[in-house]
Amino acid sequence: MNLSRLFFLGVILICIGCKNESAATNQETKTTIQLDSLSKEKITLDLLKLSPGAKKDLETFEDFQNLKAMMSSLRDANPFYVKKYADTLDVLIQTFEENLSTDLNVNTINSRITILLTESGLLKQISARKNIEPEKVLAANMGLIKAYNSLVIQLNELSLAIPENIEKELLRDLEDEEN
Repeated sequence: MNLSRLFFLGVILICIGCKNESAATNQETKTTIQLDSLSKEKITLDLLKLSPGAKKDLETFEDFQNLKAMMSSLRDANPFYVKKYADTLDVLIQTFEENLSTDLNVNTINSRITILLTESGLLKQISARKNIEPEKVLAANMGLIKAYNSLVIQLNELSLAIPENIEKELLRDLEDEEN
């Protein structure tokens, strides 16, 4: 009699364990479904554009062009793709930082790159979790876009702050007025 009760108790425990395991499997499936590649969710923050002077200065800087293209892609991406390219973005930012020219290697630009790296690291950390919430991925992506926009603002200011560029723009304006 005790043996039958023990057997019955064992069967019940096995059934409860199976239910818990299937609940965990269902939860993992739900998480996968939330980060669907067909999702229409994305952020609505626009990327700032470079000033004509900064654009001209950076047109041959391939690392910045790659970063700009990636940021443009991530701006339009849903959480699935943002998660997918979080590692790539981190590498692009580090490459951009390593290959800065001497005129761009100033404290203001370096601090903006540090912020960009921090935001990229947060996105990478969120993307590495098991149960990813799309809202958190989009919020991290929004922070990343803001950091990039801050870098663009600083690049624009730097291109205007170089005295020879200001002089060139003033001379160009004078020539335009004379013609």
